[in-house]
Amino acid sequence: LTPPPAPSPAGTGAPRHCWPGMRAAMVGHLLAWAVLAQKKVGVKEVVFDSPVADIQWASPNNKAVFLQTSKGRLYRSKDGGEAWDDITDGFKGKGADSSDATVVDQIVVSHADRNVVGVVGTKHMHWITDNAGLTWRRVRHKATIHSFTFHPTRASWALVSTWTPECSKPPQTKKEKEREAENHQYCQHMLYITKDLGRTFQLVATYVVQFNWGHESHGQQDRIYFTRFRQGDGDQPKLTLWTRDVDFCYTDNQGGKINKRIPRGNKFLISNNYIFVAKLKDQEAQTVNLMVSADGSNTFNQATLPVELEEKSYTVLDTSEGAVMLHVNHGNRAPVGVGGVYISDKDGYRYSMSLPNNVRSPSGDCEFDKVLSLEGVYLANFKDTGDPEGKTAEANAAADQLEDDAAGTDVDRKHAGGGRGRGKDEEIIRTVITFDKGGVWSYLKPPKVDSVGKPIECPPEKCWLHLHGVTNFHNFAPFYSLETAAGLIMGTGNVGASLRFETDQVNTYFSRDGGLSWIEAHKGAFIYEFGDHGGLIVMANDVERTKQVVFSWNEGQSWYDFDVAGAALEVDNIVTEPNATTTTFLLYGTRQDTGVLYHLNFEPLGQPPCKGAWAADSVSSDYETWMPSDGRSTDKCLLGRQITYTRRKQTSECFNGEQFERPVVRKNCMCTEEDYECEIGFARKVGSFECRPAEDAGAQIAPERCTSSDFFYVDAYRKVAGDTCEGGWFPQKAAVPCPAGAAFSKSALSVLLVGLVLVIVMATITFVSRSEKFKHLFTNYGFDSHKHVQYAQVGKGGPESAVDTVGSRYDPNEFLGDDDDEDAPPLVSYNLADDDDEDEHELARGRGLEAAKTAVPKISGPPGGAKPADDDDGMDLL
Repeated sequence: LTPPPAPSPAGTGAPRHCWPGMRAAMVGHLLAWAVLAQKKVGVKEVVFDSPVADIQWASPNNKAVFLQTSKGRLYRSKDGGEAWDDITDGFKGKGADSSDATVVDQIVVSHADRNVVGVVGTKHMHWITDNAGLTWRRVRHKATIHSFTFHPTRASWALVSTWTPECSKPPQTKKEKEREAENHQYCQHMLYITKDLGRTFQLVATYVVQFNWGHESHGQQDRIYFTRFRQGDGDQPKLTLWTRDVDFCYTDNQGGKINKRIPRGNKFLISNNYIFVAKLKDQEAQTVNLMVSADGSNTFNQATLPVELEEKSYTVLDTSEGAVMLHVNHGNRAPVGVGGVYISDKDGYRYSMSLPNNVRSPSGDCEFDKVLSLEGVYLANFKDTGDPEGKTAEANAAADQLEDDAAGTDVDRKHAGGGRGRGKDEEIIRTVITFDKGGVWSYLKPPKVDSVGKPIECPPEKCWLHLHGVTNFHNFAPFYSLETAAGLIMGTGNVGASLRFETDQVNTYFSRDGGLSWIEAHKGAFIYEFGDHGGLIVMANDVERTKQVVFSWNEGQSWYDFDVAGAALEVDNIVTEPNATTTTFLLYGTRQDTGVLYHLNFEPLGQPPCKGAWAADSVSSDYETWMPSDGRSTDKCLLGRQITYTRRKQTSECFNGEQFERPVVRKNCMCTEEDYECEIGFARKVGSFECRPAEDAGAQIAPERCTSSDFFYVDAYRKVAGDTCEGGWFPQKAAVPCPAGAAFSKSALSVLLVGLVLVIVMATITFVSRSEKFKHLFTNYGFDSHKHVQYAQVGKGGPESAVDTVGSRYDPNEFLGDDDDEDAPPLVSYNLADDDDEDEHELARGRGLEAAKTAVPKISGPPGGAKPADDDDGMDLL
């Protein structure tokens, strides 16, 4: 395979190089390259006043795009990002003071009507449009808007919060404070509702901490949930500690009547049909309990964890599949920078351990992500502390961070501009994957060869693939998937014993079978994006300055690159419209102090529309059927069902098109161990299916009448929430010994009493028999009266006594049979000195009785803390 004769001119977008991912397809790749080399990707460059801070798509067809720069300028595109207009100065004259410079702080798009867009500015200047930015109207509000939340179904409704002007005033004298107190002018967070897109506002509540709309699943989309300080006057403090002074409330009539639902409920989160509330448990220890409701707050249950541990803060990882994946920060009971991942039952409040030592950041972000295109498949990073069951606890020394209640931008924060430090303390961090919603975790299989066909050599016992997660997004892109790209995953990392953080050790990897197998897509760390339902993959180096873009139209089988410009830039991100179904992308970054954006259009490559989606696997069809698998079961069942996806054949030279609808077929399977997860009080090791009692869980799961000498039988498994398997394997109850501190049973007490009586009787007899007074009672007189009786011999020459029969060579040791010991087979043989045979001994004893060792939106702890050196609480990004 020879390279092209000459590189393309800078900025033309003509593909130059081809890296075949499979040697058997070289001829096809050469032909494809010959065709692509004659075509060009459409490239258009736009330079902005400063780096890009946020990009938001609007309008039903996503053609209207808004861009905010770091200096607060606002740009609008009406053609999907190809051409841009600076509309910031156009806000002057619309009721704004012409002497004030307009600075944009937030862009908010309504989900109920994507033509409705709100722009939150500084200095009391805010605007709104109901036609995707063609015309704007100023929002009349007397204070600077802090956050703006549209109603989920009513396009003209919104919740707006503001801090009163007193909050931004400089330190005051004592007289000034007394004057404000007389006039009831305090610093407080006010919550308003507007039902006419900002023309009028109605006060809902004061001293508010958090707020949100109710969920549609319970018919509560008009209900307003919020937490607020109970005080009625004075300046509102920041929520820097868990406190007893904040309550969880709601109102159904926009503040007319406020209902206190959970006293001391400090923070909350609404996700799908679940409501989570962090309720203060101990203010001095700064611990909380998690309250969960699955019925619209009618009833709340305290989340039950398998062991009694401190709960400092929570991160709700996922609620999309009828169960809750929850990360709990246990403070100083866990190693620094980690927490436990727990999975709930269908009601969301009974939790069992799924993965210990999951990596987390001080802000509460966790290296845990769902493969969006598949059901029940998750990727996670955990820290191997040398005690994989999490028994050893280390002090938590992470610093607390300040609370940030403002709405964040919707551009992926993990790819936003920031420091690009390369160093990090060496830690043993490894990547694992689950195909059954956290029931069983396994290491990632490494590719056998690298991107240039060279074999990857590493010891089999220390050879896995490890990928970077979101906590290190400033340095490397985290693992990434999209709902519209079936089975496709990308990530940056390395092959070896653990995750590496050196730039020269990190490469880019790709999977097209849901994480079961991986290939090295490119040397070095790249940023990536999917388009055309996964039919296009676009990448760029985001570690070093570059002018090159790499893409694949055949799901990683071959890669092509082209230059977007003559001058290199530092790439921040590559994005596409929210559905990721088009063939256009926006690549943006920085060149010196300016922001640079490139509109990439792959339509000119001229690929025809794909055909035959409903005749997949036929010769004439461009599509094939594919069933996800965990690699263990031959029937390819996940969560109790076979799911068959229709996707484009890897070698088909065509585009899916924006209107492509992917056929999906589901069929239930027979139940196996993989369809069950561990019940509360039990846990699995990585790579194991057996649920064994977690350490210190016996007292929690033992019945009230459990006695120390007994066993009790309990369910060690429960069916994974959302699993639809039928028949097949069914778990039996597990026998668990009662805790050591339990009371004795009646039978045990009876045996103990009888044994004690026997000991007393024997001791008494021994004492009496040795006494001179009673010794005669124990003398053997029975044979004295018969000492003269003669016994006739049976046979001639018989011995007169038993000693005579033995003879003069009597040796008592002959009766012990020492010389014959080696001929007697042992009943049981244990070689306890050899640890490698431990599993065999466990099988001999019965594995069921062995006790095993213990091992995106968040409800994080307040940033302050009475013991900051011991806590790892995070800021609130709700």
